[in-house]
Amino acid sequence: MRILRVVALLLALTIALAIAGCGEDSGDSATGATSPATPAASDAGADGKLSANNATVEELEAAFAAAGISNPGAWAHDIEHHRPFPADDTEFAKLRRGLAEHNAAPDVVETIIGLLKLP
Repeated sequence: MRILRVVALLLALTIALAIAGCGEDSGDSATGATSPATPAASDAGADGKLSANNATVEELEAAFAAAGISNPGAWAHDIEHHRPFPADDTEFAKLRRGLAEHNAAPDVVETIIGLLKLP
């Protein structure tokens, strides 16, 4: 089940990046100037997890939506609100407290934690 979530996350991020790249204007047609390339926005590592401290709200929201979490934007903003998380807090105690303050269901908490890493 966890592998399916990771695969869904990676697929969602890949699609989001592909769609974002389709609308990009890479130059000025009148002058022939090109805009500098920007690095990929994705913070997901090889393990498919996002940095709890460094991922953008948009990346968090996309990952939460791909994992089937309802109201993913609210949870993404909640994580941003409680940052930074201590690098040595491998059990995400601070984040768990923050999610509990917002009455997150235990399964939602575990799904969110499963998608994140530190730093």
